[in-house]
Amino acid sequence: MIEEMSRRCADSAAEAAFSWLEGSPKEIIIVTEEKMQGPLQELANSVDPTRIRVLTVPYANKRMQMSHGIRNTTTDIIVFADDDAIWPPTLLPYVLACFEDQQVGGVGTSQRVQPCGDKMTVWEVLAAFRLTIRNIEIASSTHIDGGIPCLSGRTAAYRTVILKDPEFLHGFTNDLWLGKYHLNSGDDKFLTRWMVSHGWNTYVQVCKEAELLSTMKPNWRFLKQVLRWTRNTWRSDFRSVFTERYIWTKHPYVTYTMLDKFINPLTLLVGPALVCVLIAKSTKNTEDGGYHLPAWNIVVSVR
Repeated sequence: MIEEMSRRCADSAAEAAFSWLEGSPKEIIIVTEEKMQGPLQELANSVDPTRIRVLTVPYANKRMQMSHGIRNTTTDIIVFADDDAIWPPTLLPYVLACFEDQQVGGVGTSQRVQPCGDKMTVWEVLAAFRLTIRNIEIASSTHIDGGIPCLSGRTAAYRTVILKDPEFLHGFTNDLWLGKYHLNSGDDKFLTRWMVSHGWNTYVQVCKEAELLSTMKPNWRFLKQVLRWTRNTWRSDFRSVFTERYIWTKHPYVTYTMLDKFINPLTLLVGPALVCVLIAKSTKNTEDGGYHLPAWNIVVSVR
């Protein structure tokens, strides 16, 4: 089973690497932990050893790996991509075109789910709905006020000069929550907040030419992914709205969507709680403060 999973991961990474090369990048830098250097170097040799470089860090840590890649980048634009992000041949040119605007510091893309098997599982269908909603959301916010809640880490491009700034690299690798919890996940949210707080514009290419394919967990573990994403979103959005507050004046519509996400869970809880209160009151006489409607009628009426 482990060997089968490793083979599938290698096949997925190779497919992704081949798709990246179709956009003719100057080079691809893969940053991994030291114990994985051998397998990934073999992968690089099988794809294109002249344009794929494998670098290592002592242990697996996404932000440290990204920072190491930033320091070794020699181009004006750097594109971060997950190892399962499959690009169409036109993605890279369409993304780079956005940087003709000198105020644009980061560019994202739209996304679609690629099933792991022949057919989508119910979990992948849920993920597809989630990505579709996200595509609509980022297209709306980009064209309403030029902002975006998050430049997704699956694939996003940035000006290298921004990321090579020592102040950015220090903040990126020393990001603390509540002043004491060292954060490793939520890197894409940090990058997006940095663009806003340092006066750079963002843009998202929501079109078929720049729509990447990405795999999702095809089983119940997808819920763990959603939980992690939600946790990162709440932490980062709280900082954007209440701590840093740059987003209020620069991207008011995005601010509204972030506040809406804070309120939505509360309103979702109010409905069932109100139904329970009404049902409880329906068991009492009207003289005692109850309601004359039977419980089944309350449920039907609410629905």
